[in-house]
Amino acid sequence: MSSVQAFPNRNTPPSNVRPSDSQITDLRLVPVEIAPDTFWVGKRDPGNIFYANPYLRRFRGTDPKTGRPNEFNLLIDPGSSSDFAQVSTKVTSLIGGLDRLSAVFINHQDPDVGSSASIISARYAPKAGILCSEDTWRLIVHQNLPRGRFIATEKFSHGLNVPTGHRLLPVPSPFCHFRGAVMLYDPETRVLFTGDLFGGVTDVNAQGLWADESDWTGIRAFHQIYMPVNLALQRVVAVIRKLEPAVEIIAPQHGRLIRGPLIQTFLERMEKLPVGLDIMDEAQDRSHLQAWNAVVERVMALARGYLGQSVDEKLMGSTELAETAKVQNGQVSIQRLGRWTVEHVVELLCHGEPPEIAGPIMMEATTAAAEYNLPTPHLDIEGNGVASNVSLLAG
Repeated sequence: MSSVQAFPNRNTPPSNVRPSDSQITDLRLVPVEIAPDTFWVGKRDPGNIFYANPYLRRFRGTDPKTGRPNEFNLLIDPGSSSDFAQVSTKVTSLIGGLDRLSAVFINHQDPDVGSSASIISARYAPKAGILCSEDTWRLIVHQNLPRGRFIATEKFSHGLNVPTGHRLLPVPSPFCHFRGAVMLYDPETRVLFTGDLFGGVTDVNAQGLWADESDWTGIRAFHQIYMPVNLALQRVVAVIRKLEPAVEIIAPQHGRLIRGPLIQTFLERMEKLPVGLDIMDEAQDRSHLQAWNAVVERVMALARGYLGQSVDEKLMGSTELAETAKVQNGQVSIQRLGRWTVEHVVELLCHGEPPEIAGPIMMEATTAAAEYNLPTPHLDIEGNGVASNVSLLAG
């Protein structure tokens, strides 16, 4: 294994990035080096609260078999086909073209994680292998991926030797959130690529790529919506703690990246976080109605700042809302099914609104629920209120 070449202080930006870059860099246009030869190559649209994080890892070294200089370019969680143009532009700026990709790693089968892999492999990177678990492959192969290029992570439980003298470690994270999810650890840079684990929704006002304490609310919300049960989280947290050398950067597929003391802080919280099945019954508990009413009051107050009197028109147009709440004098009083009612109110308010309006309303519901220790409302964070067909899944 190569010697570790980590940044001296993970609480500061990489040495080749000025401290103010997180404020002045347009993340829509440029890749960002998060660790040596490790780049975020994603997309950021103003106003959104949910986005994906593809990464490029460039390996440069000597092929142990031939003794000749060699390169190996790995694209990690390449993202949605809708993000392909921006991701490909950033990757090309770093390595000269997608045809120089050696492999694509995919954590799990969700379209936002890797649906662009079919475009990349079919047209732009004819020699790139596709590295994922067998469970993931059984599903993504139906996206017309070339069967002959599949590389199963199960074959490398003790590590994968890169033909540059480097080493990577696939780390299974079962049921976080998919049965066949696999993280990828780079011991040299100490970056752990976690897929959906530690992903989150992000406040529209957040700057840069690096998480701070405020990101926990969005991480909590994402996990309570998408992760099945706390036991799965407990198991994977234990695995992460055992990785050597210790992890210095957690690079999730959504939200912002985690480093420094926040890693241990968020690991401890994740280990105890109730999610999915743990909170389904609690969501219907009448004892929470007072707290849910406080949530909806905050949501309504924020929405009025954006939408004015149209708030009343949006709510009065729903026949379903009358079944669980009273709407009088512009106020909503929840009578039963607190979480579902909040979800429905947010749906009505965000319907047809642009991301710069829908995003803050959703984040207010998410933040308020976290502050009152309530289960996260199941919001349409991926649709983010855009277009006319916004729907929420009632918990």
